[in-house]
Amino acid sequence: MFQRSGRTDLPEKLLRNAVATRPSRYRGPRRRTGFVLHCWNTEFGDVVLAHTVAGEMGMTFPTHALLRELSEGAASLAVVAADYSGINGPNIEAVDAAGPDQHYGINWRELERVLGMPAPYWHWNLRDPELMMNWRPGAPQQHVPVVVVPDPAPLLRLAAEEPDGSHAAIAALSLAREAMWDTAEDAHREITEHVDTMDAPDSIAVAARPLLPHRPEPVAEEILRDGWRTILSRTDILAAQCAQVADIHGASRFFPGLHKVTVDLGCEQATTWASRLLPSPRTALAAPLDVAEGDFLVDPLTDMPAVRIGGGTIETVAPQRLPAHSPLAALTIGRGSVWVTCEDGTVFVAPQVASGYTYGYAGGGPTALARLIDLLLKDITNPAPGHTAQRPPAGLGYATEVGWKGRTPPFTLTRAELEALRDA
Repeated sequence: MFQRSGRTDLPEKLLRNAVATRPSRYRGPRRRTGFVLHCWNTEFGDVVLAHTVAGEMGMTFPTHALLRELSEGAASLAVVAADYSGINGPNIEAVDAAGPDQHYGINWRELERVLGMPAPYWHWNLRDPELMMNWRPGAPQQHVPVVVVPDPAPLLRLAAEEPDGSHAAIAALSLAREAMWDTAEDAHREITEHVDTMDAPDSIAVAARPLLPHRPEPVAEEILRDGWRTILSRTDILAAQCAQVADIHGASRFFPGLHKVTVDLGCEQATTWASRLLPSPRTALAAPLDVAEGDFLVDPLTDMPAVRIGGGTIETVAPQRLPAHSPLAALTIGRGSVWVTCEDGTVFVAPQVASGYTYGYAGGGPTALARLIDLLLKDITNPAPGHTAQRPPAGLGYATEVGWKGRTPPFTLTRAELEALRDA
């Protein structure tokens, strides 16, 4: 239990305005869920500095309720933020037990005047609770491995269990290395730019700096795509964990598919596609479907998973590109889905990598649909359009934004009709 000051003459916004006349006593660290706390007994009462822990707690502001939860009886609670403020370095927000329930900003020089010593600082991605709990005033600065969120441990486990030369192992290890390098490089840059250059560098005790790993070597995209296809075809929990980590760390661009599409079986193309689906175990690629149980299926032509959810509806994952060998013959705009029919009669869910395809207004969905049509007319195996400022041909853009407004799905346009719109 921290000690409460008996003084009644504490200044407003204590940590901003008070100046100590005698040394404070460091009372040690405390661990709470989501936080590591460093505590001082000052002449104004106990002061607590809190760092949120990466992976346990996001950015938060101090309140009376949080002060009571973390440090009942303390005079002030200060929380180190994840952002910076010009020459003042890392931001700190504080709240006083005796003041209003409203946080206020302070800087490290002001905090030092209250504590009588520099307070410790950990960058967001260096907040290892065990290391933070070992800090004491005057402790030497350490170079430590970064904390990567989410933890790439599943990737390393999978890579270790795969045979040498496995594309799956290469893909998993490459992503783990990239995540660690990017996190360490960002932490190093932010400390260099925002902490080392701050106005009062002697008022902050930078407790740790990132240990920079070896810069990862580039890997051929074809190997990464093949590796992730192998991982995502697996049915085990480790593969599913790797898929979740990879999606957050940005490797989903190498996935064979990543966006959920809800299929209404109320059109001919949808029923033709659904008729070829086969029973399948749940694979890691089915993660976007967000269901743990059900009648899982697979499209044998694209390997995309699907699940029946009842009411004549199937959820599936759209491929990023089609494996077709026959040119585009027609495009069907369905209810919530777009269908590609090839000249050999094969029907596919339209490839997709970004937002869904829509029409009838000026926006990202109609633009993406127009760009999709243009790409598929050029080459049926072109990848779906991603997030880009590139505009589609004017005729297709007008059709998806204005020309089709008011049309009721499903409706189909032949290749000749689409080419005429493109060339208009």
